[in-house]
Amino acid sequence: MLNRSAVVIGHEAAFYGWLKTCGITDEAIQERKGIAERAVYLIPACHYPDEIEEAVEDIFEEIFRRELARWQPDEKVWPDTADFDLFTRWFTVEGYSVVEDVGRGKVESESKGLP
Repeated sequence: MLNRSAVVIGHEAAFYGWLKTCGITDEAIQERKGIAERAVYLIPACHYPDEIEEAVEDIFEEIFRRELARWQPDEKVWPDTADFDLFTRWFTVEGYSVVEDVGRGKVESESKGLP
């Protein structure tokens, strides 16, 4: 077991609406949804739902930046205000307190230029 919890981040309709204002077409969004619809982020270990909520509130800015970069790497078109209220309107958060690594081989990081 890892000393981490996890959150799965999904996207609300408002997020897809913003993507369209950036010139991303419905077709491109539908194509990407199949491969990039949701992301899993490891967070500090939490044992209860309220701890997960607090952890997300503490680190939402990092998740927000990463989600924006995954879909729209041009920071010039990112929203001027990326506060917690906007985060909760654009993304869904599912928390998991137990993270088990059952994969084989060494865990490697693949950042590909993300912040």
